[in-house]
Amino acid sequence: MSRARQRAFFLLALGFLASVSAGSAASPPTQRPTSCEARRELAAARAATGANGRNHVSEVSAFGDASIAGLSGTARFDDDLERGRYARRFKIAVMGSSAEIYDGETVWAQDISGGVRPIGSPYARRQTVTNAYLARRGYFDQREVAAISCLAPRVDGPATYDVIRVQPRGGIPADLEIDRRTHLLFRVSLREPLRTNAVTYTDYRRVDGLVLPFEIASGTAGAPSDDYTFSVTRYVLATASKDRDFAEPLSPRDARMLGGAASTTVPMTLEGHQLLIWASIGGRAPMPFILDTGGHAILTSQAARALGLRGTGAGASGGSGAGTISTQYTRVASIAIGKAELLDQPMLIIPYPYSFYERGKKTPLAGIIGLEFFERFATRLDYGDRSVTFAPLASFRHAARGNALPFTFESNPDDPMVNAAADGHAGLFGVDTGNAGNLILFGAYLARTGLMARYTSGAAVIGQGTGGSNAGRLETLHRFTIGNRELHDVTATFTQMESGAFAARTQAGNLGFSILSRFIPTFDYADRLLYLDPERRDTPIPKNRSGLSFTKNEPSAFEVLVVRPGSAAAAAGIIAGDRIVRVDGNPATNYSWADLTSLVTRVPGSALRLRIRQGSTTRDVILTLR
Repeated sequence: MSRARQRAFFLLALGFLASVSAGSAASPPTQRPTSCEARRELAAARAATGANGRNHVSEVSAFGDASIAGLSGTARFDDDLERGRYARRFKIAVMGSSAEIYDGETVWAQDISGGVRPIGSPYARRQTVTNAYLARRGYFDQREVAAISCLAPRVDGPATYDVIRVQPRGGIPADLEIDRRTHLLFRVSLREPLRTNAVTYTDYRRVDGLVLPFEIASGTAGAPSDDYTFSVTRYVLATASKDRDFAEPLSPRDARMLGGAASTTVPMTLEGHQLLIWASIGGRAPMPFILDTGGHAILTSQAARALGLRGTGAGASGGSGAGTISTQYTRVASIAIGKAELLDQPMLIIPYPYSFYERGKKTPLAGIIGLEFFERFATRLDYGDRSVTFAPLASFRHAARGNALPFTFESNPDDPMVNAAADGHAGLFGVDTGNAGNLILFGAYLARTGLMARYTSGAAVIGQGTGGSNAGRLETLHRFTIGNRELHDVTATFTQMESGAFAARTQAGNLGFSILSRFIPTFDYADRLLYLDPERRDTPIPKNRSGLSFTKNEPSAFEVLVVRPGSAAAAAGIIAGDRIVRVDGNPATNYSWADLTSLVTRVPGSALRLRIRQGSTTRDVILTLR
């Protein structure tokens, strides 16, 4: 569930609109101003850009140099001032090419691997309405139907910015900050599912009678350039927009089946319910990776060193954890899973902690692979048979026996999302093959549906993900409905994370192993369908009967994170902060987190002999599972 930071909201503030007169009569409904006169401020901003006399311009294109995550390249931004279409294209060293393009009907996202997918969730469609309004400078046109109001001004040293909130009909709000001294647009902020994005405009210069920004940066208000910086070197103003500038991006021909195979089936490994496959990087010996619908191709720092790969750049990536983790980038000649191969691919290099990649005495986890394969190959997961099958999307045809669920995407996270319902409350759930745990319900959805207040008896739990830990409460949900299947007494984690992927306020939750393993799921990104065929054999989901939540941050010990009151662990006198250094007489170095998970999910009455260390004190306990 990791992604390099690039956002959907890349809009130039050029300050004029084709075929619009500053004196248009019809005025949309507005909120009462609180600290400024919104229409007057916008009229002054329009005049400051020199736009009043330039109504014949239909398309504006900006070309220049760009920087993302410490890597340099070029960028091109296009805006259609009549229809609100927009295109943002980047070509960055090592990373490769990426784009986000609105063709007037659909927003197309092309990630750094070259894969293309439409962004079309209900929230994304509302966001597109606002982005199109901003692209065509709708706030300068009094005929546009939008709510426009003033917020409190923002003071930053000697500068004062009047803040005007605009919300076109059917869109989401955007806040425009206008420099009170120059009347030029300084920043546009728009709240996204996981954060508030801010695009800042500076270094205004005159171009053919217009005043345009030559420095554009995207990020947050606190870190306004942590996504990208764009230094414009030239503008091109056109009297007619060109359809080709806003066409769906083309996917590269970088996928193939070795030996002309029609499909390839490879074994999957489930370790602590985590789905692992083996992939070859650049023709080297296969290494274990998490298969993750929402994860870009990632190498751990240890795996990159073993492969002789060096990273460049300095970015940040997030996931299910509350924070972010540093990233670098490299390129590899190929990534192959069985006979399915991708050529010339970027990979992130992330310095994951030991707890992420450890596998006891087995080969360490090498990283994550996912999105780029799902975008090019139909992917079938048979948890019962422990196999994964890939087939080229161009030739894939599904023999429909089960449910076919449409899925959609938002700009972030990258997981496909399907409609499902917890206790009858419908919502969009991310389908996350990298989620090795329970169904997860998000805080905003829990509050909106009343589920958080209805379920109150669950035990605390702490999970681990990219960016750190994530906390929640375990509850037994009465029912969960997905497609035509109703599941009963489903264990779910209720979380109220304020950051990270599990804080997405536009989604209901995240489903992974505990739901998907009840089916044979097939992902078809070409038709954007998730097929849920009936499982042929059960995949047991044994219960943790110890009452322990633990992690492994070093080879020699497990760290106890949470002990459930009244549990077997509590009866054995184990407390949070204890370190387990021996298991059944063997050193903890012999066991992975997944190994110990298997031991604590055995049948009730099974006993574990544990040696516990707390500070300088060591004691032996018998943990009898309940």
